[in-house]
Amino acid sequence: MASASYLSRPRRWFPPVLALTLFAASFALPLAPTPALAQKGKGGGKGEGGGGANGVIIKSDGRFLALFKEVVANASQSVVRVRCDDKDAALGVVVSSDGFILTKFSELDGKIAVKTRDGKEHEAKLVGVQQAHDLAMLKIEANGLVPVVWTDSKTAPPGHLIASPGMSSEPVAAGVVSVATRNVSTGKGQPTPPTPNPNSGFLGIGLEDATPAGARVNDVQAKSAAEKAGIKVNDVVVAVGGKAVEDANTLITTIQKYKAGETVELKVKRGDEELALKATLGKRPAAQQNRGDFQNNLGSDLSKRRTGFPTILQNDQVIRPNDCGGPLVDLNGHVIGLNIARAGRVESYAVPSEVIQPLLRDLMAGKLPPPGSKKDKEK
Repeated sequence: MASASYLSRPRRWFPPVLALTLFAASFALPLAPTPALAQKGKGGGKGEGGGGANGVIIKSDGRFLALFKEVVANASQSVVRVRCDDKDAALGVVVSSDGFILTKFSELDGKIAVKTRDGKEHEAKLVGVQQAHDLAMLKIEANGLVPVVWTDSKTAPPGHLIASPGMSSEPVAAGVVSVATRNVSTGKGQPTPPTPNPNSGFLGIGLEDATPAGARVNDVQAKSAAEKAGIKVNDVVVAVGGKAVEDANTLITTIQKYKAGETVELKVKRGDEELALKATLGKRPAAQQNRGDFQNNLGSDLSKRRTGFPTILQNDQVIRPNDCGGPLVDLNGHVIGLNIARAGRVESYAVPSEVIQPLLRDLMAGKLPPPGSKKDKEK
């Protein structure tokens, strides 16, 4: 195990030769994708991919990940495995010694359990959800757990090496910060992102977050359910089916629950006027199946939810969807965020620590209840 003094040393402790090796390896994937990456389980490395072509070591290779053992040693003590219906669903991170666990919400489906570092499996209760950032708070009956210690993500600027602790001594992924922490929206002018279920209803609008709340329409597709319902550009959707819409992502995730052919009631603000509209959802046009998603899926699965996060720290880790929900550390072992999505072939997102910390108290206290719960319906 790395000592505290070791982990607190500045980045100068990395020998120059090792630093160059890591730098070269970290860029082998984006510059030269290999057949090893395009075929899951092939090659000699751990996890997805393995050794690259012509002897190039890529980021998913076990030899590359092994270099980060001491970097992740401390933070890994706070990592747990989240399981749903006896299958690995995500990683989680301990936020209190008495059993509060933070993880990724959209991967939770079925009976939830948490496996701790001592090998014990505990039944878990979902006590809080922050949907915008896809965060879930679980509670297990356990004591003496090791809480994570958060550090602002500014300690890891673009180009900084990072790693993701897992349940073993080696990280589940490692890579480089691609883009510094930034606020994002669903993308002006972009259609509603494709849903995991092709039978989900399709409204046919582009969205961005409205102020102070709601989802502003910035594009209405011709002959879509939205156009037929009378929705116009600059309308702000504030409720669906009687439930308030907080932001663009809330509207997206709500619409995903409906099937093509179902009718949804929308409350819309148009200037000073408030309208009640009904939209009969259609099917996503075949021509709009995202070719980018096909390209991104070459090599591995992507997360079920990978868009609509208000604030992200973007990096190039090759992380599996069921390894999201765990911590992200900088080269000194400081936890700078929570891995939230495998968004593309060479693109992963984390929620920065400075965004997470203000939410923890409300998540633990039940002030952000899970959707569909009694408390949620009373809101």
